[in-house]
Amino acid sequence: MSDPSPHSDHTLHSVKKIEIIVRGEKESFVRDLLDDSQISGYTIHHNVTGRGEHGFHEGRLLFNDRDSLVMFLAVADEETIQSIVDGLTPLFEKSSGVMFVSDTSVVRLDKFISEGEEA
Repeated sequence: MSDPSPHSDHTLHSVKKIEIIVRGEKESFVRDLLDDSQISGYTIHHNVTGRGEHGFHEGRLLFNDRDSLVMFLAVADEETIQSIVDGLTPLFEKSSGVMFVSDTSVVRLDKFISEGEEA
């Protein structure tokens, strides 16, 4: 793999990424929280399979999607991600699930951050 051209027109912009994994029964709570946070959008993956503190979770349950795992992915500025973390913390004190926050970069910043929020 070669190094990117120093004259690239594709500038990388730093943002925060949050990944949230919850049981399907909590999907609407997380979706409402993300909608209320004013982020520009998010991705939802249904039927996530994995192993954690509570054992193995099979992704495809035939009759009860509320017991399956759902993963949300979103990116935003640090302040917005922190507000989402603050809103989810009480949920994780009572329910199983995890969230990960990391630094990432996007090319099309205007798709993730409104003009008024740009630094």
